[in-house]
Amino acid sequence: MRLQLCAFLALAVPSVAFQTHGPYRPPTTRLPGWTTSTASRGNVRTSPSSSVLSMGLLDGLLDQEAADAKLFAKDSEEYMATLTPIVERINSLEPAIEDLSDEELAAKTVEFRKRIANGEELGVGTPLTDEAFAVVREAAWRVLEQRHYDVQITAGLALLQGGRAAEMGTGEGKTLVATLPCYVNALLGKGAMVVTVNDYLARRDSERMGQVHRFLGLSVGLVQGSSTTEQRKEAYGSDVTYVTNSELGFDFLRDHLALSKQEVVLPIFENEIESDIYFPGFCLVDEADSVLIDEARTPLIISKQADAPGAKYATAAKLAAALTEDVHFDIDLKNKNVVLTERGYTDCEAALGVDSLFTPQGDGSGWAPYVVNAIKAAALFKKDVDYTLLKDAEGKDAGVGIIDAFTGRVMDGRRWSDGLHQSVEAMEGMEVSKMSQVIATVTYQSLFRQFARLSGMSGTAMPASKEFISTYGLLVTPIPTALPIARRDYPDVTFKTRRAADKALIKEIQSVGGGELDGRPCLIGTTSVEQSEGIVASLAASGIPAELLNASPLNAAREGEIIAQAGRPGVVTVATNMAGRGTDILLGGCAGTMSKLLVRGRLAEAGVLAEREASKLPPSPPAEYYPCKIAEDVDSLVAAAARAVKKAFPDGMGADQLSDLLTVAADTTEAEDDPAHVVELRDAAEGVKETFKAVLEPEKEAVLKRGGLYVMGTARHESSRIDAQLRGRSGRQGDPGTSRFFLSFEDEMYVTFGGDGLTKILEMFRVSEDMPVEAPQVTESLDKVQKSVEDKYAEIREQVTQFDSVLNGQRGAIYSRRRAVLFGDDDLIVKTFIGYNEGTVNDIVTAQGGGDGEPDVNGVLAKAAQFFPGIEMLVRKEDIAGKDVGAVRAYILAGVEELFKANTAEMERKAKAGGSPPGAIARTARYTIQVTMDNAWSQHLQNMEALKENVVLRQYRGLDPVKEYKEDALTLFGGLEDDMRRNAVYSLWQSMAAQAK
Repeated sequence: MRLQLCAFLALAVPSVAFQTHGPYRPPTTRLPGWTTSTASRGNVRTSPSSSVLSMGLLDGLLDQEAADAKLFAKDSEEYMATLTPIVERINSLEPAIEDLSDEELAAKTVEFRKRIANGEELGVGTPLTDEAFAVVREAAWRVLEQRHYDVQITAGLALLQGGRAAEMGTGEGKTLVATLPCYVNALLGKGAMVVTVNDYLARRDSERMGQVHRFLGLSVGLVQGSSTTEQRKEAYGSDVTYVTNSELGFDFLRDHLALSKQEVVLPIFENEIESDIYFPGFCLVDEADSVLIDEARTPLIISKQADAPGAKYATAAKLAAALTEDVHFDIDLKNKNVVLTERGYTDCEAALGVDSLFTPQGDGSGWAPYVVNAIKAAALFKKDVDYTLLKDAEGKDAGVGIIDAFTGRVMDGRRWSDGLHQSVEAMEGMEVSKMSQVIATVTYQSLFRQFARLSGMSGTAMPASKEFISTYGLLVTPIPTALPIARRDYPDVTFKTRRAADKALIKEIQSVGGGELDGRPCLIGTTSVEQSEGIVASLAASGIPAELLNASPLNAAREGEIIAQAGRPGVVTVATNMAGRGTDILLGGCAGTMSKLLVRGRLAEAGVLAEREASKLPPSPPAEYYPCKIAEDVDSLVAAAARAVKKAFPDGMGADQLSDLLTVAADTTEAEDDPAHVVELRDAAEGVKETFKAVLEPEKEAVLKRGGLYVMGTARHESSRIDAQLRGRSGRQGDPGTSRFFLSFEDEMYVTFGGDGLTKILEMFRVSEDMPVEAPQVTESLDKVQKSVEDKYAEIREQVTQFDSVLNGQRGAIYSRRRAVLFGDDDLIVKTFIGYNEGTVNDIVTAQGGGDGEPDVNGVLAKAAQFFPGIEMLVRKEDIAGKDVGAVRAYILAGVEELFKANTAEMERKAKAGGSPPGAIARTARYTIQVTMDNAWSQHLQNMEALKENVVLRQYRGLDPVKEYKEDALTLFGGLEDDMRRNAVYSLWQSMAAQAK
């Protein structure tokens, strides 16, 4: 049936002049269950935001921003003052909570849920919340031996009810803080999500912090890129779920393409089916500025594949390689675009043998987009900076992976649109992949605003405070550090060339003992894979060994291993954009992580993993990685633990299972009901850890005396927040540390945005290549350059939000209707389709109406026969001739109803004869409505994208592109739902006619 019906769904629906209607708007849902206290929100003062890209206007803007900062600071102080007495009350509960047994402590969850069911309120400062916070603090101490500081309790209160983003410094324990608001929100029964930036962090947090929730009786779920549909469904149905932002977004989109309830993974609550609040639970976004600000420039897209003209892409790539900048095309670096010159058009047309690049060829498309994308690929996209080549199992090139400019990671599953991805593949001489046609898309702005309660955590949220409040309604609240910051941030040093800056950086590493057994640990932050590999090569040439952490999949898999020893004496680590990696560098090294790595390797060698699972583990570090050899008695403990685990899992373990088991054994305290293999594994891991600590503790003291971790940056990033995150890797929890940036006037930011002003500074100072420039004018100019870049991207995000707000309203209407169809019962579907029949009959008769009040009988019958095959056998011309519109409509509708009943009965008979359950017409109608809705929405997305490109050009005529977009989008959407209805009617009736034959 499905294959046969698909053929009819692909047919072109007859076109008639139908009337259009306004867009459907879903109802707004109010959320009960929370009380509002005086501590829930501070007094919000916001000032108008503006994007000022002109360097000359930035000086005045800085004064305004300074005033805004004072207002935000005052609000934060007032708000924090309201939380202090609440923290004191929570502390006062600690003695009583400490006296509870493990069973009594875990039973508190059941008690809390009963109290909520009986009407007791949750909220900042309520007795139930105070007690719940005290319970979580005690559970964390018993399970992890970690106790929440008062400032962490304060942060948990700020995040509890949503509407705030807490700014907490690196190493201040954001991961532990998350357990507080997530536990309390999970008590409501609608779930709590912790959204992280990558699979590694999601797994780490679920394994470690999840132990606290499990101890208290909550279920904990984890969603990874490799998770199956059933695993995702189970994870999202848990009380607390750990997931990455991209997986959550793509699951949201896939759910709205599902053709059966079984394919839906996100939980659906009955009253949310037709609501604009899609996620009724709580969401806490870690590294919130990375997810909600930096990544918000690019929407998430699901597309279907279509064959790409590989020969065209290859030809365009060869042509682009022969063109010359400033002769054939101009480059707009700020907007990452290229524009063909008149000569460029002429020479390209001559080379391709066409009259115009815009003339459609045999495949229906002109050469213009292929040529422009080929030039973009060649001129603007750099290998190992913007993208990397992915390898298959045999080491051959398997595709192009996009590098995230903010994290330095390869973005799994992400592709450039509009043929750009294929152009990059053609430039690299690879086989061109299939092109994509968008069938579903959503921005992070739209996705996260669908949560009933949204909060965020970040180490650098304040610089983006305006955008947080204007886009997401999140007030940024700075949380004090537990200990004073002891890091020293030195002024930037700027050199004439990049070579000189790198030379000075390496000399600085040598001067502090980088690479020496008694030297300072150094972290070098770069902005690209290419630069990081160049730094490592230069260090090696100078006799300094260095660890490399960048977007390469091989290096990314070793992340935990590399970070675990990055704080050891003399260790030099070169990282592509360390910001956002969410891992703390411990001075002297991390004995716990090293212990887990050694035990994991020994267990894998002992064969505890099932067949093919070993390949899923990152490679084990070499023997010299560890600080010392383990003693024979400890080695015996590890061997015994491996035997016990192998006995407990005779069929072998999965790689994820092993990781979970190691976390339970190594990172949690002993429980009375722990199985024997867990006890033995815990003893073995503890033995290894204590062995390593004996060596690493003296190393930590040596590093502290040398001044702690030295962070060095090779370039300012596109956002000052990223620079601050990099600096923040040093000086965690009161440790000493140092940071400095080694810059050059050849850095991309200077070249792209600096303009003539910086060149004049060079001329004025007449600096030599190796002379560092530390003049205030340089720093001020660089601050302005960085500010202009930040404003540029803020403007892009603002425009994305404005355009998407229009599309989001339409998406909400369509998705709400689609959910109603997917989850509606059979009677509702049949009733809906009967309404579709009636609406289509009405459209046909109305469209064929004459000026004298009588419709065109021939036109009505011809059109009715197209949409309702067989109706011509029931309604003849003489039956409706001479009747008015109302009478003709009633007569045609009566015939359609009779025919529909007959077809329904026939389908049910055939279904029963074939052994299928009843409800054949409902199943077929449901599938038809969903697929025609998806097809129409996909086409609508293409139309909206074309409209967006069109209205952007209208600003050159003095028109407001956003206003133009809104007006034209309303027109496009006006007839979309009617088109969907008519498509569904046409497809289902064609299918019924085919079955009748």
